[in-house]
Amino acid sequence: MISGGPTVGRDRAWILQAFESRDLPLPSLHQIDEWIYSAPTDAALLETVYGALKATSVGRDIVLLGIDSGRLTEDDLKALAGRLSGDIVGISSPQALEKLKEALSALLYDKVGGESDPVIRFTLLTRDPWRLFAMALSGLPPEKLRTSGNLDRPIALGVERMMKDHGDRLSRKEILESFRKSRAFLREEKKRIRLEAERERQRERDFHEWVRSLWSDIEVRRELGLRPSEFEEWVEGGRIPVVLRIESIRNGRIRERRLFDPDAVLKITPATIARWRRGAMRRVEKEGPTPLRRRPRSRRGKDQGPPPLPGRG
Repeated sequence: MISGGPTVGRDRAWILQAFESRDLPLPSLHQIDEWIYSAPTDAALLETVYGALKATSVGRDIVLLGIDSGRLTEDDLKALAGRLSGDIVGISSPQALEKLKEALSALLYDKVGGESDPVIRFTLLTRDPWRLFAMALSGLPPEKLRTSGNLDRPIALGVERMMKDHGDRLSRKEILESFRKSRAFLREEKKRIRLEAERERQRERDFHEWVRSLWSDIEVRRELGLRPSEFEEWVEGGRIPVVLRIESIRNGRIRERRLFDPDAVLKITPATIARWRRGAMRRVEKEGPTPLRRRPRSRRGKDQGPPPLPGRG
């Protein structure tokens, strides 16, 4: 424990001395000032400093197990320190390492021990920090862990030991076999996703190519030799089918672009058009002309005249 109790005061000296006496890297003066000014009481300051001592001790000692502490996040170190009892900062190195292994085993078991899906377990064990925790529990010398090309074996050893510590059984042979199958499954999944993505891109290319092949109003009228009024009537009546309508906003107004399938348009023969026209003439003779649909005026209609000049009312 840190000597002095909760009345150690709010100067920097005792905090620096707490780290120096344990041969730990010293916090920056800026960090110390943050601890001092943010702690509401001396007791709270003592707890903050003690937590920093634990985290720093863990960061130092974990290297002795073969783990590169730089690959652990601050949250990883805090979680690990939270699993350790208060005496970790004052005990000898061999004892500290044993307690550290117990904490690593507990964290790894919580994350991996109850996972029955081998693919999920494999994914976890090939990512930090769980990969590093398993390797540290393998019992292999740290220098061998740092130079090992294939990490599957030390990871499997560490998981086997972790499961045994918690009364479960999962042999390294089973773990290695699940790794092999998981890699094969993930390779096939990546291949399937790639193929599906390529098919989707091809569908998009085909769609855009199809849209480019469609005819506009002008092209259909020119091909069939239609007057604007009869073209509009036969489109609205469904005789000339619209296969795609594209809406866009221009100058604050919604505009619609109609597109037509050339194959469907070409099926409309001159005889068909003549028959439609005869039918339209008989209807006019019987009912009178159909009122022409006017296009909507702009917001300032033509009949309103030009806007008044400034100053003339």
